[in-house]
Amino acid sequence: MSHVSTPRVPAELTLRPFSRAEARRYGVTDSALQSRPWQPVLRGVWKHESLPDDRATRLGAARLVVPDAGVFVSLTAAWLHGADVRRGGDLDVHVGFPPGRRIRPREFLVVTQETLRPADVMLMDGLRVTTPTRTAFDALRLLRGAERLVVADALCHLGLTSVPALRGYVANQRRLRNLRVAEQLLDLVEPLSESPMETRLRVTLVDGGLPRPVVQYAVFDPSGGFVARLDLAYPADRVAVEFDGAWHWEHRRDDDRRRDRLRALGWTVLVFSADDLRTPDAVIARVAAALRQQRRAATAAG
Repeated sequence: MSHVSTPRVPAELTLRPFSRAEARRYGVTDSALQSRPWQPVLRGVWKHESLPDDRATRLGAARLVVPDAGVFVSLTAAWLHGADVRRGGDLDVHVGFPPGRRIRPREFLVVTQETLRPADVMLMDGLRVTTPTRTAFDALRLLRGAERLVVADALCHLGLTSVPALRGYVANQRRLRNLRVAEQLLDLVEPLSESPMETRLRVTLVDGGLPRPVVQYAVFDPSGGFVARLDLAYPADRVAVEFDGAWHWEHRRDDDRRRDRLRALGWTVLVFSADDLRTPDAVIARVAAALRQQRRAATAAG
């Protein structure tokens, strides 16, 4: 009877990505790496099949191939600072290099050329990362659409930077690409925004030509009792605009009761989901219609 040998699996290699050299130190040959339980992550980097393919794993793989000149930037830097701003499924790792020092891009490794001053870079767990202020600045000038403000809002909300800090930083920059774009967007940064989807919803309304809504607006009843804190609001017209996440049913029931109390006070409450934001024109039309209706009602009552 023939026996199939079980491949040797060093416990140390099941916890994180590893290089070919490290595999050899633990007795795992190149030929063994070509089959289960090992999986390639980057060229020259593997992981055990039990390790999830998530941002932490990919970052661990990237740090094995990124030389000392590399700096983690953009959405990766924001994530490292605690701002989880990316849409699900975006696992790319962003790394910047000074002119003439960058490596070739690889699968899921986004490589850019950056002009960074020493003060723009900090050390986090052995990784060189752009500071929160530089990360927000780069987002404002280099990302597209609402994502520019998603990053800046999140980092300001966490207290890691601020609009005044960003203004001061922008004022001291010269000859960087899209500098004027960043400068023009500063007035739209909203530190009170509590989630990326709230920012995306707010930007959709403003880009659609509607007035800028008030963020995290508190509503009280006539006796002064607290009723609700709204994601976005047009207080003069009593129109509330909220983002509806995938909450547990108990949370959803609390939201329903809160919104019923708002409606009893004369508020129109509009609730949107991530799916709704895929058709921004429809979102804008609904909010615009609610504003018109509330203004007509106020005129008739007055």
